[in-house]
Order: sequence, then C-alpha cells, then structure tokens
Amino acid sequence: MKKPSTVEQLEELGRTRLSRNFFMRDFLYSEIAAWYGIRNIPDHPEVAIRVGRRLCVELLEPLQATFGRIAIRSAYRSPEVNEFGNRNRLNCASNEANRAAHIWDLPDADGHHGAMACVVVPWLCDHIAKGGHWRDFAWWIHDHLPYSKLCFFTKLGAFNIGWHEQPERRIDSFADPKGCLTSPSMANHGGSHADQYRSFPRLMQPDQSAVMSAAVANGAGAMKEFSQPGAGRHQVLAAAPAQKKETAPGRTFRSALSQMDQAGSTGSVHYRAVHARTLWRKVDRHGSIAAALDGKDGAAALFAHKVRINYETHGDPKFVLVWQEGASTGWIVRPDPERHDQVIKVKVPASALMAFELRGFASESEIEALCAKPL
Repeated sequence: MKKPSTVEQLEELGRTRLSRNFFMRDFLYSEIAAWYGIRNIPDHPEVAIRVGRRLCVELLEPLQATFGRIAIRSAYRSPEVNEFGNRNRLNCASNEANRAAHIWDLPDADGHHGAMACVVVPWLCDHIAKGGHWRDFAWWIHDHLPYSKLCFFTKLGAFNIGWHEQPERRIDSFADPKGCLTSPSMANHGGSHADQYRSFPRLMQPDQSAVMSAAVANGAGAMKEFSQPGAGRHQVLAAAPAQKKETAPGRTFRSALSQMDQAGSTGSVHYRAVHARTLWRKVDRHGSIAAALDGKDGAAALFAHKVRINYETHGDPKFVLVWQEGASTGWIVRPDPERHDQVIKVKVPASALMAFELRGFASESEIEALCAKPL
C-alpha cells in the first residue's frame, strides 16, 4: 500500500479496520496538524496498519471491553507533525524518541516496530473523582495487558499506552507522584498487585459470546454477552429472536451450545493461522480435522515451513486454530519450545474459536490464556 496522494486514497486508508471497534481514521486526527495545516499521513501505511492492529487488538479492545468506551486523544503522528510539535514545544518528544511509538510506521534505533496512543478512559476520570488514583489503573494494566510503555498525565487521567515488538514494561507519570512507578529493574515489578485495584472489574474481551449469532443461526437465536463496566462480571441477554423461531428470555450460552453438540460435527473444517504479520489467515480447504492438523498443508507442516505460502509476507506462524462446524471442541496448535520440529496441540472450546472468527482476529494474549485452560 502506497502513501495516499488523493483524498479518495486517504479515505480508503481511513476505512481500514484495525480491530472490532477501531478504524485507522480514529488515529489520524491531530490538533497540531489541523491547526497548522500539516498532513498527518503515514509514509508506510502497511507498517502503520500492522502495528496499529496489535495496539488495538491486544491493548485498546480489552480496555474498552472492561471499562467502557475509551477516547483517543493523540495517536499516529507523521514525522513532520511530530517534529513540528517538538520544535514548538507542543508536548511532542523528539522524532527519534517517538519512532515505534507515536510515529507508527518507522522502526526504533534497534529496528523494532511499535505503536502508541494517548487515550482517556471516562471510567478512570470518574474513579479519580471519587478518590481513586491513576496508580490503581496503572497496576491493573500492568497485571493484565501486554503493554510496552505507560505514561500518565495530569488532565482527565489521560495516558500514553504503547505496544512494541520488544516490550519495555515501564510505567512513568507526569501526574503526582511524578516519576517512574515501575520498570523491570525495580523490586515492585513482579508478582500480583491485585490489592491496588480490588474494586476493579475483571478483564473482559470484546463481545466474545457474539459468536452465538453465527454458531446457532436459525437455532437458538442471537445472543450477546457484554461487560457492564464496574460490575466485574458477565451479563447475558436474549437478543431479537431469529425469524420464525422463539428464543426464551434468559437463554444461556451453555444451553445454545448444547444444541450445537446435538447437531453433530459434520460441518466444514475451519483453519485460521496467526502469523507475526498476518493476524488472521483463513484456510477452508481441509476436508477433516486430521488433515487440518497433520496433513501436508496442515498446522504441523506450516510450522515446519513446508506449506506453500509466502512466509516473508505473513511472518513466522505463531498459532493455528482449527475447529469443525457443529463440534463443541476445537484445537490450538503451537510450536513446541523445547523441540523445534514438534508442535503442541491444545483442545479448547470451539465457542471461543468461533468468537475470534466473528471478530476476525485473536490477540496472542487471548490465545495464550485459552491454551492455559485446556479441556
């Protein structure tokens, strides 16, 4: 993808969906650019999209699912916008410091990529107004999300949150108390900090049970599971019933899943590969679960680099997710860290894999969490 040179091309870039709730356009607005008439457009859109997706999928989506809507204050900055802001003391660090941070499409001095956004979480604004502290929120993120850097500011509880290929795991603040809250070299870095955020909701992922609309179409009806910020638990509500079907109020996800089990597991086999660059590569040509796992174009062959795909384009494979329509279980396949020529297969609920499919992506942290609770 080339740098946009027309309004139409910029509109097309803005329509690029980075995750379930975020589009590229959400991150391109800049007050500096708007006021001083500087174009805030990435020179390398494909890089900005790739790292922006990791920022959204692994950090912003879980935050919004857990605490409610988040507002983007400042995200992507072109080198021209950032340099102008730095030179004129408009709260921008140097271009060198912001490569792989606010300047998404340029690597840092070590050749690694990343993306950063400054966000405001209204839930945090209210928490602070009620006597809470930004540190409570910082420790919650530290214990739950794969961030690289956090930096908190004085107004609205705003903070920078960054994703990076080599995460630094450091938290700083310009709000009192100023300075570094934690870094890997500090004694407070490891372990749980749950005593700092006891009243906080538990980590939620965005609408995972929305899979119901696809998994039991024309059956139990669409179900939507959502998190109520501050409640720390799921609520399940019945949505509008499918045509000519009746959905009993309060029907649970489990009862709908049982209908899937009764239908058997004779449907299509789905194979989704998660790569370092391509986050959700779809393959639906496998005739059986065995072929998808161990066939010549299956998961094991993919990790052995024997499948005929462009590995440079997609990046190294991280995971393969396999399930069959109608089955209640599926598989996650990953490389064996101790035996380079072997893979590990983890049996998991198919409902979770179908939730990822409906969203069109799955973060590494979500998949890791699923692997940690095999069936």
